[in-house]
Amino acid sequence: MRKLAELIMRGRSQAILVVFIATMLPMMYWISAAAVGLVTLRRGTSEGAGLLAWSLLPAGAWGLIGDPTPALVILGTYVLAVILRRTVSWGSTLAVLIPVGVIAGIALEQMLREVLGQLVEVVQELLAQSQATVPGAELGADGWYQLLAGGLSASHAAMMLASLVLARWWQSVLYNPGGFREEFHRLRLSPSLTLAVMAVLVLGPQFGLVMVHWLPLLVLPLVFAGLALVHGSVAKRKVGGTWLFMFYMAVVVLGPYLITMLVLLAVIDSLVDIRRRIPAKT
Repeated sequence: MRKLAELIMRGRSQAILVVFIATMLPMMYWISAAAVGLVTLRRGTSEGAGLLAWSLLPAGAWGLIGDPTPALVILGTYVLAVILRRTVSWGSTLAVLIPVGVIAGIALEQMLREVLGQLVEVVQELLAQSQATVPGAELGADGWYQLLAGGLSASHAAMMLASLVLARWWQSVLYNPGGFREEFHRLRLSPSLTLAVMAVLVLGPQFGLVMVHWLPLLVLPLVFAGLALVHGSVAKRKVGGTWLFMFYMAVVVLGPYLITMLVLLAVIDSLVDIRRRIPAKT
């Protein structure tokens, strides 16, 4: 991956070649998004915008045949990279991720409404054929539509965030070794953002099924901050990578339960700064 980052930063023509080819290839748009993010972070918004324009040519072609994902992810990553470059704050960037994800979600719903409707029909048929009690069976057609649309919105926002992380890591590897690691370990959401998200979650039932749509997107910044807290705490205690391996294995096994714990830890950390209270191992 370092070689690819070096190629992107070698010159404008090389960067254009990378983003054009990566966007043309199926499922490789994230490389293009990360490349646009890297150039934006390192060389500024103008050069990033120029590279963005080149990447949107093949992304637009994908959109014409019914796949808006490449264009949305690349555009969203560029916006997040601009925010991160100007603020040098992951907290501010994660705050912007929510409205960017909402806009992407609305666009996806408009463009893929028929596909989502077909998926809902398939899900309902499977539920009808199942003899066992399945969680979510009581949601109904509208509930499943909101759930699937919300998952689609959150997954696109997650791809934007992952592409930005890759871009920042590339920048760190090339120009500031260890910088991304330190940044990530210090990441902590502001109390105002956390309380705003929690207020929406608490009041969510009053909004009905609409809340089902946006719930995954709202908790995404909290999950990311929770992961940063885990990594930062492990690094501060110097307990080794084995603990991180065990943690991610637990995420796979426990799934939603551990995700909920990460969200709660991120909320608490934003209010009391858990890492500051953890004694460093000498």
